Amino acid sequence: MAKKKRNQSISGSLNANGSKSSPPGETDHFAVTREFVESLVVAVILALLFRAFEAEAFVIPTGSMATTLLGRHKDVIDEYSGYEYTVGASGEMDRDTNRQYQNVVEAIDPLYHRLTEIGDNPSYSGDRILVSKFAYDFSNPARWDVIVFKYPIQPQINYIKRLIGLPGETVRIYHGDIYIKKPGETQFSIARKPPSKQLTLNRLVYDTNYPCPILEKAGFPDRLEAYPEETRADWVKEESGAWTCQPNGKPTWLRYRHVLADNGKTFSYWALAEHNDPIDTKTAREECSQLITDFTAYNTDAVTRYRNHRTSSGLHWVGDLMLECTATVKSEQGIFSLDLVEGGTHFRCDIDVATGKATVSTDKPSVKFDHEGAIEAQTSVRGPGTYSLRFSNTDDELRLWVNGSLVTFNAPATYTPNQPVSPKWSPEDPGDLLPVGIGTDSVQMTLDRVRVLRDVYYIADGGQYRHGRETQLLDYEVAGHPGWNAPPDDRIMETLTDPATWNTTELFSMRREAIFTLEEGQYFPLGDNSAESQDGRLFPVGQQFVPEHMLIGKALFVYWPHSKNKPVPFFPNFSRMKFIQ
Repeated sequence: MAKKKRNQSISGSLNANGSKSSPPGETDHFAVTREFVESLVVAVILALLFRAFEAEAFVIPTGSMATTLLGRHKDVIDEYSGYEYTVGASGEMDRDTNRQYQNVVEAIDPLYHRLTEIGDNPSYSGDRILVSKFAYDFSNPARWDVIVFKYPIQPQINYIKRLIGLPGETVRIYHGDIYIKKPGETQFSIARKPPSKQLTLNRLVYDTNYPCPILEKAGFPDRLEAYPEETRADWVKEESGAWTCQPNGKPTWLRYRHVLADNGKTFSYWALAEHNDPIDTKTAREECSQLITDFTAYNTDAVTRYRNHRTSSGLHWVGDLMLECTATVKSEQGIFSLDLVEGGTHFRCDIDVATGKATVSTDKPSVKFDHEGAIEAQTSVRGPGTYSLRFSNTDDELRLWVNGSLVTFNAPATYTPNQPVSPKWSPEDPGDLLPVGIGTDSVQMTLDRVRVLRDVYYIADGGQYRHGRETQLLDYEVAGHPGWNAPPDDRIMETLTDPATWNTTELFSMRREAIFTLEEGQYFPLGDNSAESQDGRLFPVGQQFVPEHMLIGKALFVYWPHSKNKPVPFFPNFSRMKFIQ
């Protein structure tokens, strides 16, 4: 525990009016009274603070909540793109002695999936957080809160996770999402994240602000491409990386393709680029395209070199996506569209530049919105100007932000998909192969920045489904066989990278559901880093919950992430100080 400095009064200090304080012996009765009252107020405030927060530093030890909260980790800056990311390093420590006995030497970057040497990068301790110990004295714990609790099996150990299931509920994890059946209900309903939680749990997939010059020079395909191909001339990529659109009256799209030089199956293209050898763009596009998955760079830490990293791209398809872009509109009128694809269904938001009206829709009559009738909203996108746009399809709901503000539609844009949802592709419609798009037939515009993000993917696994399997957490299970009989990683990757098989493969039907039932006074926690979290799923069967009396409090604030040591040693890392969502 860090020692606390005592407040010391300094003789001759300035009062509020700038005059020097009176020397001892000349203080009048009013000043003495005021000093007593001020001291009493300060004492009360301090008492409340120490009642509200952990007095000692609470340090996050592991990466189960990454990247919302960081455990022991390394900071890495990619040498080609300049993108800064974090890699877990808690595996360096001996759990019994809490001493470092090995070093993380390799990792894979999150944007281009390049195997990177990080042995010389220093390791840092986890985030320090403030925990409100009386938050639940005044209100009940809420779903999506980040909670601190005593591990029921070893109460001397504190855990930090996100609260998912409440007393009396049944929790279903299915295809990466959370479904809840409340007491007295007979059907599960999807649990939708509030907007602030949704933004926290999104994970970056691509950002045009961080290009990779070495791949571009070698001829590796760009992630953004004009579609259909005959409209390629409508889009021009500037030297700055911005894309300018000059449409000719026909629908044209700039669409995102998840094409990786190391896609978990083919990784020779990095060697070609680093040796300045040319890459056949068309061949690379065909070989390296794949679905967006639950890949997490934080989990790619390795303590030995030359490991087999074929599964580095993640093993679960993620269909809940978000598009962010900065668009400079040059036209007075016309419509431009934002498009997200999940399971072959296009979810669109059309924005009328002349009026600012936004309308959401889907191209599949079988996928119906819960609201009957048009779902519309007025936005600030009117005429020429620069607009920051964000469009998401998460938890079976469409949301739109303009210039940082959430747009309120005339009704929630929630819908019910036809389950099970699996990726689709055809020569006529690439579907989930090109899952993100920005399009128009008449609006001239420039896209200065484009980002693609994905939702967190909760893996449907648990002690009752593993049957002795000690490998990584997986959704997949061969029908009629115990959980250890899962498809091999290579087979999974072959399917994720082969669009022609998506419509017919049995792989996506192998994704299981995981069910957890709670009684009164029991809570169900999950980690944000689902692939590497020792949470309620993996508690001993029959004890997969947190009793109410073991709740410590609600995590509120990251008050001391590791120091940047720039521009001086121990300089606070202000950029990571934040309220915890």
